[in-house]
Amino acid sequence: MTEVYRVAGVVQSGDGDVRPLRGARVSLFDGREVIGHATTNDEGAFAIAIEIRASKSRSIFYVTADLGGGVVLMAILGVTPPGRIVINELTTVAAAYCAAQFLVDGRIEGDAFALRIVAGMNANLVNVADATPSRVLLASPNADETNALRTTRSLANLLACCVRFPDKALQTFFKYATPPHGPAPRDTITALGNIARDPAHQVGPLFLESNLLKLYEPALREQPVAWTIAVKVNDSGDDAHMFGGPANLAFDRHGRAWITNNVVQGTGDSTEWSILLEPDGRPAAISPFRGGGLLGAGFGVAVDGQGRVWMGSFGWGGVNPTGSVALFDSDAKPLSPEPNGFVGGVYRVQATVVDSDGNVWLASYGNSCVVVYPGGDPRAAVVYQGDAELFTPFGIAVAEDGTVWVTNSNSKASGIVNFALRDGKIEWLRETTIGKTMKDIAIDSLGNIWACSGGDDHMYLFERDGTLAGGYQGGGLDGPWGMTLDGDDNVWAGNFGPLEVGSVFIGRLTQLAGANDNTRPKGCRTGDGLTPQTGYTLPSAGEQVLLRDGTPLYGPEGPPCFIPMMRTTGVNIDAAGNVWTCNNWKPDFNTDLFGDPLNGVAANPGGDGMVIFVGLAKPPRNRPDLRKAFFA
Repeated sequence: MTEVYRVAGVVQSGDGDVRPLRGARVSLFDGREVIGHATTNDEGAFAIAIEIRASKSRSIFYVTADLGGGVVLMAILGVTPPGRIVINELTTVAAAYCAAQFLVDGRIEGDAFALRIVAGMNANLVNVADATPSRVLLASPNADETNALRTTRSLANLLACCVRFPDKALQTFFKYATPPHGPAPRDTITALGNIARDPAHQVGPLFLESNLLKLYEPALREQPVAWTIAVKVNDSGDDAHMFGGPANLAFDRHGRAWITNNVVQGTGDSTEWSILLEPDGRPAAISPFRGGGLLGAGFGVAVDGQGRVWMGSFGWGGVNPTGSVALFDSDAKPLSPEPNGFVGGVYRVQATVVDSDGNVWLASYGNSCVVVYPGGDPRAAVVYQGDAELFTPFGIAVAEDGTVWVTNSNSKASGIVNFALRDGKIEWLRETTIGKTMKDIAIDSLGNIWACSGGDDHMYLFERDGTLAGGYQGGGLDGPWGMTLDGDDNVWAGNFGPLEVGSVFIGRLTQLAGANDNTRPKGCRTGDGLTPQTGYTLPSAGEQVLLRDGTPLYGPEGPPCFIPMMRTTGVNIDAAGNVWTCNNWKPDFNTDLFGDPLNGVAANPGGDGMVIFVGLAKPPRNRPDLRKAFFA
């Protein structure tokens, strides 16, 4: 069965000083397939009538408008094409950034599941019905609390120079949008995609060119460190139960983010809820969720092969659990018992990982244990008891041979330890001692082991047998905590910064070149910093950070804060290449930990939400096959 859709719209340049673009060749795509063409008239208008399936497309619809000479505009339309659209520089910036990892010769190609996430993120940047900024960017916690809105306008101004003065601006744009070891772009879509994937390259010249024509205002007033676009989200689904220290996240087969939440916002006390966000960052209808013994969730969260979600409770402030693990089904219904959850062998759990056999591995930080629920059965818990003076487990990664590597965060014996589950027992196999306050850990496609060492600002690399291969400090590493690997085996780390009196830390995301010779950027060595020494961050555009309910970050009586990206723990990359980071702690150490008693401000370290860097990373190759579940 088919239906006739009519997609009509306008191709134009600018905002305020709007110029229709005549003679543009408009092409409508359904995934890879071109399904309609039109040419704009003197008013820039076009219309395309098409026959498509009555059901939603298995991919996404998007349009390009070719003005000739390499100047091409674009707009992503989503799963069902809207009846009327506007294509301009702003829609093009949004499309090129959101689809940056899927651009091939100026077109979008990729897995349908991933492209639907692309379309959802695109709606966070622009409204294609009228080519104006989205309500997400125009409102708190974005607007001028961050620079994302102004960055999209500056990039649109940069592109507008090419649209209006192609003879003068286009070759300059292509020159500065050429990758260090890649070919020059032949169209503006490819050029913008290059900037999105390598946003710290040629920042200064591009900023100067973006100021030549000011059609989209207000734009950036100062040169950015990098041309990243990051969307901040802080809606938990219930303003009475806001984000308070999101610690880590795991994606399920629908692309939803399950986020552990430390504390009640504005306090340092354990929270009884955690948060579930849709792939575009909106709260799911069942968020926030609670029960199953969940109390002060920490760094531990994992989704198993049945779609169930495991969360470790750590406990904070004056409300500490005796130690538990909570289990939820895919609808956030508790499967663990009330009121304490699963308690066998665990106390203050950090990392929570599920291996390919369905065994649930737990870093029981508070009692120096590694615990396994064989096949996901807490009743059959297997416990390895470590030396309380020398072993403090934190992060866990599963190796290809079925063993696991665990970081030891103990100050006396920091390093990594290899364990195996054999004949119903956990065996300590080998260890490598290195670093200080080790946190998260990950294993690349070659079997190399990467681990964050927060106390000495290092990222350490080990061979598959645990032999130390290198230590690295580039890319703005400062108290690295959470980490992940992208589809090219490059390393991404969230930085917590120093826990020192007087410290006010600006959150940052670090990328390091991986150990895979075939996929890391050309000209780079293993461990080279791919981000600036500031890392990728999210500056303010001049307004103070507000919580979801509109109050200032530190409360009405607290000091104003102008740092929207905060001390970061968990980091993960979704199927579309968006990098999600957790604002775990607020920036001001003194106020966070001690409060301001003279002004009635309590200690309240819990950060306020998530920062999502759009289209920045190669999507992980080891993501499960999600199509069947998504399209069911």
